[in-house]
Amino acid sequence: MRWNFMTFASSRQNAEHDQSNTPKAPPLAGPSPVGSPSAAFATTSQDAPIRLHPAATEDPLPARMREHVTVVFAAGQIDETATACARLLKGYNSSAFLWTTLGACHAHRRAFNDALTCFNRARELAPTAPDAYAGMAGVYVQQGKPDAAESHFRTTIGLDPSNVVALNNFANFLTGCGRSDEAAALLKSAMGHAPGNAIVVYNLANALRQLGNTAEAKRYYAQALSLQPDLPEARFNYGQLLCSDQEFEAAAPQFDRLVEANPDDDRARAYKLHIMAKLNDFGWVQEYQAHRRHLGLRGTAVAPFTTLAMEDNPDLLRVRTQAYADTVIIPPLRKPADPIRPASRPERLRIGYFSADFHCHATMFLLGGVLRAHDTSRFDIHAFSYGPQRDDAQRALVQNSVGHFHEAFGLSDQALVDLAKAQNLDIAVDLKGYTGRSRSSIFAQRLAPVQISYLGYPGTMGSPSIDYLITDSVVSPAGTERHFEESLIRMPHSYQPNDPERKVAPRQFTRSDCGLPEDGFIFCCFNNSYKITPREFDIWMPLLTEVEGSVLWLLSSGPASEANLRREAEARGVAAERLVFADRMTQDEHLARQKVADLFLDTFAVNAHTTGSDALWAGLPVLTLPGQQFAARVGASLLNAVNLPELIATDEADYKARALHLAQDPSALMALRSKLNVNRRTAPLFDAKSYTRSLEDAFDAVFDHWKADQPKTHVTVSAAPQPRKAGRAGKKVPFAAA
Repeated sequence: MRWNFMTFASSRQNAEHDQSNTPKAPPLAGPSPVGSPSAAFATTSQDAPIRLHPAATEDPLPARMREHVTVVFAAGQIDETATACARLLKGYNSSAFLWTTLGACHAHRRAFNDALTCFNRARELAPTAPDAYAGMAGVYVQQGKPDAAESHFRTTIGLDPSNVVALNNFANFLTGCGRSDEAAALLKSAMGHAPGNAIVVYNLANALRQLGNTAEAKRYYAQALSLQPDLPEARFNYGQLLCSDQEFEAAAPQFDRLVEANPDDDRARAYKLHIMAKLNDFGWVQEYQAHRRHLGLRGTAVAPFTTLAMEDNPDLLRVRTQAYADTVIIPPLRKPADPIRPASRPERLRIGYFSADFHCHATMFLLGGVLRAHDTSRFDIHAFSYGPQRDDAQRALVQNSVGHFHEAFGLSDQALVDLAKAQNLDIAVDLKGYTGRSRSSIFAQRLAPVQISYLGYPGTMGSPSIDYLITDSVVSPAGTERHFEESLIRMPHSYQPNDPERKVAPRQFTRSDCGLPEDGFIFCCFNNSYKITPREFDIWMPLLTEVEGSVLWLLSSGPASEANLRREAEARGVAAERLVFADRMTQDEHLARQKVADLFLDTFAVNAHTTGSDALWAGLPVLTLPGQQFAARVGASLLNAVNLPELIATDEADYKARALHLAQDPSALMALRSKLNVNRRTAPLFDAKSYTRSLEDAFDAVFDHWKADQPKTHVTVSAAPQPRKAGRAGKKVPFAAA
């Protein structure tokens, strides 16, 4: 992160020099996590010439010398500037300008104590000039001293209330502290002084986005780009926000422009490719192949989720993910103190689940049964909700099921860390991973002795801050351990829990209700559009050709996606109308309508996850082909846990042959559906209580490893039920080191 350690500018000068006085908006700490905007700090150092505060006109340093120092510093020549200041101070020791500039040089080199010494000397010489106070505020931010930083920001603004640079930087500090409402007010004040300052407008958009005001945030991002089109962070964050709001067609040009301006911007290219995949523009294949070897590996890391469906290559995925983790999950300046290991297991292990999705969301459709079934005599369950507050049935389920529901929306990372640490957790569980609204960086500060990645992201986190990943022997069979940074916890059946109390709407859907033909076989795939690639289409379209009257029923992802898929069908000799698109509806009705379909065709590199369980719970058979990476083996895990191995294909030819057989043999399909209808009530996949006992056994196992100061190891949890006594500490749990 670069911080502006010098303001040196009055608001009038900033207003006159808006375009020259705005940087290229460096990110705070590498690529922004998904859904997290990065701020730009308005600066006059390096990116633009220093402009002196009016109080500096009384400085004893001659104007020509000030100008020389200014030019060298603005050119980014920090060492040369420091040398010049040290030399000039021999003759002009009472120059506040020189002391402030030298302090800024030390701060840029992270010599913070030397910087503070210089800034303090400048403050003594010019106590009413704001520049030294602004520099000190920046240093205190870097040192993790928010109270001191805020005090010096306020002093700076008190001395120069219309200083746009100081207002902007203070606002960014407040946004980082989770005080985005205060930040937005400051930035609007700054806009009043400098309405043409693109950096201020951009940061106002960031603050509004953090507040959940996405409509207004988009308006200000667009305004910032109209003022300064070459502001890459504004364009990137604008594109991200459009993606979050499912406005992919509007987002695409933002990333196109970023890649055109900088072909080496892998972060933007990854988003561009992901949007192409979301819109089913299969042109992404050629572009991905041209860049795959270096994408995310040459200095600009990429969010792993953006390329997950583009290649089933777990070795490459781990390398990319580790590169991303190195830029996003930043270790704290001070290593957290090691927690004291207890002599025995606490009566109740304190488990903390962290998510932005404690509402009607795919993760909660799966996890709800676990939260209800936890043994509260042995486990004290905490939920930390940092997503927007929503009033729905799933949120109520969570609030009624856990012992402690912590509302954390709007909290800064540090405030969330402080809240979590105050609960003295034994195990912290990240339910998001690298997905939307991720805050996985907080785990670098060690929220609990044991930290686990679970359910939200299907793969390694690539970070030593995560100790374990919950998986199973199908998605992560023996021999795949090298694909993961974490030690593996292998659950007995499937890693995925399910809630057997999920409601299916009583409505009996007909084919006509769904826009489907009255006759003919209905192949179905309700997976997210980005998972559908040419590889699947090259099998699915011949199936439609060979099964007369059949159709493919897909979930609509908008007009552009539908048009692209219809065009791809026609290119393979299939009439466009044989693709039928389903509109989105409530979860219970979506489950009910799936009974109309005959066979769910899974995708390959990224299988159906919650979507697959949806289909099975609704009684719809799912045909899958397992691949290599975690995300490509989930379908097989689900089918194994529901005792339907006959729906797991061995290769593409077998996948097509099994689909063709079921489409042409009604009795075979009927027998399969009957078996599924029995198994979904008796098989392990939908047995939330047994699953929760196994999960609790896993928690006990890894906590015991830590308590005994044993090195981490892979753990395989047994399915054998164990009798329990409430509050029994130190109980042996059924697991074996893998």
